[in-house]
Amino acid sequence: FSIGDGQSSPHFMRYSGLTGAAINAMLINNYLGSSIRLENILSRKRVFQMSHETNWSNDEVVKRGTGYNYGVDGFLRPGAAYDNVIEYLYYKMLEMDVARYEENYEDDTLSAIFMLSWQRKFGSMFVPRGMETNDSHTRGLEAILLPKILKTVSNEMMDREELKEDENEAFMTLFQQYASDGPEAVLGEKTMFESDGTLFSGFQEEWDHDLKLLFEKSQASEETQDIVMEYMDRAYRVCEILNRSFVLARDEHIDGKRFAGSESENEPKSTDSFFSDFPVEAQSFASGLELSSIFGAISLSATQGSVTGGSVVVSVAIAITFAILNIPTSFGTMTNVSRYVNRQEEFRADFSRTKLLGMERTLFKVLSSSKRKEIDDASNPLLKRVRVAYEAVVSGAKYYDTSSDEVQASYSKTDFTDLKSLEAFMEEITSNFIAKLYQKEAYLKDTLVLLYAACIELAEVLENDERTGDEESYIEDEATYKAFRRMPKFTERLENSLQTGPIVHGFIRKNKKVGQWAIFAPIRTYYFMLGNFLLKGLNLRCGVLNPISTEIKIMRGVVAALNSSLGQTLKKEAYDLKELFHATMESSIGMSLFFVGMWVFIFSFFIIANGIASAVLDTTTTCMGTVPNKSSFQNFQCFVVEGGAIVSALAGLLALSFFLRQLKHQLKVVKAINYLPSPPPSVRKIGTLANFQAFITVWQCMATCTSLASIVIGFVLRFGFADFENSVTFALAMAAIGAFVISIGLQVIANLGLLYSVEPSAGKDVCRSFWGILFEKHSEFNIGRSENSIASPALEDRESWEYVAREFLTETRFDTVLGADRFNAVMQAIQSGDTSSWRGNKIFAKEE
Repeated sequence: FSIGDGQSSPHFMRYSGLTGAAINAMLINNYLGSSIRLENILSRKRVFQMSHETNWSNDEVVKRGTGYNYGVDGFLRPGAAYDNVIEYLYYKMLEMDVARYEENYEDDTLSAIFMLSWQRKFGSMFVPRGMETNDSHTRGLEAILLPKILKTVSNEMMDREELKEDENEAFMTLFQQYASDGPEAVLGEKTMFESDGTLFSGFQEEWDHDLKLLFEKSQASEETQDIVMEYMDRAYRVCEILNRSFVLARDEHIDGKRFAGSESENEPKSTDSFFSDFPVEAQSFASGLELSSIFGAISLSATQGSVTGGSVVVSVAIAITFAILNIPTSFGTMTNVSRYVNRQEEFRADFSRTKLLGMERTLFKVLSSSKRKEIDDASNPLLKRVRVAYEAVVSGAKYYDTSSDEVQASYSKTDFTDLKSLEAFMEEITSNFIAKLYQKEAYLKDTLVLLYAACIELAEVLENDERTGDEESYIEDEATYKAFRRMPKFTERLENSLQTGPIVHGFIRKNKKVGQWAIFAPIRTYYFMLGNFLLKGLNLRCGVLNPISTEIKIMRGVVAALNSSLGQTLKKEAYDLKELFHATMESSIGMSLFFVGMWVFIFSFFIIANGIASAVLDTTTTCMGTVPNKSSFQNFQCFVVEGGAIVSALAGLLALSFFLRQLKHQLKVVKAINYLPSPPPSVRKIGTLANFQAFITVWQCMATCTSLASIVIGFVLRFGFADFENSVTFALAMAAIGAFVISIGLQVIANLGLLYSVEPSAGKDVCRSFWGILFEKHSEFNIGRSENSIASPALEDRESWEYVAREFLTETRFDTVLGADRFNAVMQAIQSGDTSSWRGNKIFAKEE
């Protein structure tokens, strides 16, 4: 067959190419394996070509297959017995010698035959995430892999004719004993050499030393020594490959690059992760509600025939036209609000799944040792985490059809209230279960790592208890204890309030409870607001009548107070609860918007029906509150007019409240920038834009107030509370639509003029301008990080910067000025934590 990528790319499709690359590698390996011992029909050049093509195909399979998902995807995480792995690596070294790689790659022959992608692949098998810097696991790997390497070398040497001769029997006997029983059994001692802590570092010096003694003891000839070193050289290179795979895994762990997903996982979070009061996504709702209110005002005022000179046709045409325009406007509001509410509910559900237990554990850990002893084992969240992780290991072993008897036996005999017993169990996890017992079950190792992490957290508390004793107590103990005892009830209330049903048609959530239906949304929202408003102090009684928003607010207040008292130890937990509160309130408010949009949508059809009926009967809409003995059609007209007026007024009032919230946040941007002593040009432009956006918001408030005035005056006229010309309502409604059009024009100027002129470097410029605040927040969010954590330092630091970005932007509210795209640039610039580009090396010198 031809050498090349003909089979590797049979189509232009990605996965066809992937399959072809795998087939190509297999065919070459088969051909190479069948011919490698027949050197007379296989030239060295041909061997090298095939070896090179195989390595290229293997590398292509890894990179092209799943985009560098190292250590996560099943295709890329090999699971094999270590005997087979070592044998495979040894024969790769033999292939390297036969193909004479050293003649073609002078710089780094190992990287040529064992490319970076495959080093990652093997690293994912030997070193699960979380074990990269664990010395116990590394020494356990060495203990299991070292004899296997020597055994493979011994087996290969036994097939060498020269070493089968009688004069070499003494050495071969000693070497086999050395490989199986270790140096102590043959040499009487094990000489230790300096190691840098990585896998197999220093073993070449040890083997060279031991082989020299074996040669002397067996009186091996120089010819025998040369032959033996030929095999040992391959063993050295196997160790070097394993060492490189380990070092790569460790370095990428430190740099935060050893995770699931492609490069997209390395991107900072988008604006979708920003949960606050009236976030960027909700700011478009105000304009939709404003427009619905204006269209409703025009349609309703046009139903009064006198405003159009008594022409029924003109009156009906205007009413129907704007009612038709209101249908897509209100429906768009409904769908947008529904997606917004669904996102809030997804955040709340994720909070319940991922952060509640962590918050409970943190509250438990900040208690004094004496107070923790008052909590029984069943309520101990650290023991609960260990139990859950252990059950995951057992169920995982059953899933992968392997035994978990050793794990169960070790778990059952461990006393998790005794530090030494717990440490012995942790040692067995790293040195035996992960490194040795489950060689092939690569994914099961992940669950063992999680069990080890749970044990680490428990061990830290037990160690602290031994150090401090039972006498010490904290002044915050009572408040912390009450907050901890409150958690089960709080968790139950939160879980009962979640909306977790499926979403159909892209925006409709099914399986809601009755109280969560849109028809009850306004009542639910005002109930939430009333509970929040009446909240006094930090009352820890879990009142049955308290809405869930009030419960969250109480818990947030308690945790925030404890955080201040304990030196920012609970800062992340306090901010998580703040986001949960905002998500809960925004979800409720969003459903109220849906309720209003739904009725605007419905009454738009009623107005159209009323207009058609009025045209057919050639009569204007008559709905005077003082008219007695109305006909059934007049009652219908009154229902349409008054109902439409109410829902349009509600839309206007909600839009006005949103605009006022937006104006408040825009003024925060102005204030924050004005506070800066010398902001860069891009930040000054943002300040100018903020002032202009605030002016636009004021103009939108005026347009909304004008439409509300039209609706209110129409109501006053119909019930005879005042004497106005009927044309006033129509004039005000038309003035409102005119003001709305002007606001759109101003917004175009803001977007295409002021916003467009803001430099692309605005994100970094904002970081440069507020670097002091950002660094202070970053240091606060870093407090409480465990030194024994198995998580990547870079990923932990990235998480801290994500918290910094969200808190800072919640305080400054650049989202109300910049829009989603430019705001996203600012948010991602903060999350990147690229401090060197903010103020250079001076920052680090200043911190020191």
